[in-house]
Amino acid sequence: MIKFFRKIRQNLLMENKTGKYLKYAIGEIVLVMIGILLALQVNNWNEIRKDNTKEQQILRQLKDEYIANLLQLEQKINHRKRIIETATKVLQYIDEPNDVDTDSLNSQLNVMIGSPAFKPIENNLINSGNILLIKNEKLNQLLTTWPTEVLDIQVIERIWFTKMWESVIPLYSDFGILRDGFYKWWNDEQNLKWILEGTNVNPFHKPRSSKALKSSEILNKKELEGVISVAVSVNYAANLQSQVVRNRILEILELLNNEID
Repeated sequence: MIKFFRKIRQNLLMENKTGKYLKYAIGEIVLVMIGILLALQVNNWNEIRKDNTKEQQILRQLKDEYIANLLQLEQKINHRKRIIETATKVLQYIDEPNDVDTDSLNSQLNVMIGSPAFKPIENNLINSGNILLIKNEKLNQLLTTWPTEVLDIQVIERIWFTKMWESVIPLYSDFGILRDGFYKWWNDEQNLKWILEGTNVNPFHKPRSSKALKSSEILNKKELEGVISVAVSVNYAANLQSQVVRNRILEILELLNNEID
């Protein structure tokens, strides 16, 4: 093809047809430019197709991740609800301490030996730059602000985690009920379910304490009321923020479903 065009140019020059030669040369340049532009356009189409394919892969992966995040978050919300409900019941015991069964009280106190922690699936979407492949601006914005909203929950969760280990556990130890507390906690199927996420496991058996305090002695300790009040307040606050994040997950999932082909 190149030889063909070269031969035409040579013939035009040999015949002193300069004007025609110039027109032909210009036309040849135009054709070359058109060819280059078409090649660039085809390459651009290929890149767009690759980006669209990769975007769909990312969207499907995100959908799976956020479904898992939603299930985990709801599990943590339910765990905190149980802490709040049992802590509220203990406060009622403190207000009306008459005829409170010691085993029943200890069972309620055991629920607070636990600190629900929301740990969503982490992805490298922002740092990798792949978030730029997501064309939906609203979805892009929600995914960008997601880590901050999760952090809001985790900050509150750490407050309870710290309080539990610095106040609740030492207080139970002072009451002489920690041994029975751990015994009951590890034999509570609901606690094992939350920790092991459905994994089958045999209950943890160990001898119970023979020196457990009576319920009346425990309920008369003024430190108990403060600790229980913190359990209610902090876990309630964590659940409020969790509801915000839950709504955000549902919004993200709706946008993902709309964008997935």
